[in-house]
Amino acid sequence: MGIFDGVLICSDWDGSLSRGGAVPGEEVCPENRTAIRYFQENGGLFTVCSGRYPNYILSFKEQVLPNAALIALNGALIVDPVTGEPLREQTLDPAIYPYIDRVLDVFPYPAKFLQYPVGTGVSTTYSRKEYERDRETIERIPCYKALLVTDSGEHGKILRDTARTIIAGTDFEAARSWPIGLEFINRESDKGGAVRFLKERTGADLLVTVGDYENDIPMLEEADIGFAVANAIDEVKAAADRVTERKNSEGAVAEIIGEIEEIRRK
Repeated sequence: MGIFDGVLICSDWDGSLSRGGAVPGEEVCPENRTAIRYFQENGGLFTVCSGRYPNYILSFKEQVLPNAALIALNGALIVDPVTGEPLREQTLDPAIYPYIDRVLDVFPYPAKFLQYPVGTGVSTTYSRKEYERDRETIERIPCYKALLVTDSGEHGKILRDTARTIIAGTDFEAARSWPIGLEFINRESDKGGAVRFLKERTGADLLVTVGDYENDIPMLEEADIGFAVANAIDEVKAAADRVTERKNSEGAVAEIIGEIEEIRRK
């Protein structure tokens, strides 16, 4: 029996666990790596819940190797981190494209379109003109999610608000994963539904989630304890149960694991 038996931690990658390529080979800071290994060795289940493809996250397996199913593409794809076998897979409903068309019709600022196709492991980028030209072909390509990317944080907020007005009351969600990138997914495929699925599958009694940006909010709200890291945006901090003192690059996940240990030892 371990102190962390029954605990499942699902952490966002960019901005929450990873510090990017600032220190090549140490995308996950040493404090976080050490704490995650300690957590896993003492009964805990740790995984990543990211908007990226699984192959990207697993390229850092020498630093962090999930010992629970990996949640990718904002919840649309859940895979075994060792075999790569899909445990749940949900593709984006093509009915989203008329809504994206309407967004582009009224959004006056620069925008490009990204699609995350099934089975490729890489996204495809289209300029606005290419999207309009190839629109019928794009709609027929099975994918996990679609993005619109603009040129500034200010325009990113306008893009988000425009899209949310247009898709209100539909089966779709639109949330930013970084200031200029707006992601469209099926509502049932979001990170909240994914972590709920994983908690039920593992039988965990304590679900802990970690995030920093808008697309993380559904999993923070679904968690037993939702943590926003210190560098999270204000909207995410407001949705979280707790906010770490440390930033992602300073060992925020290590801080969280220390707090969970205190809880479990009481």
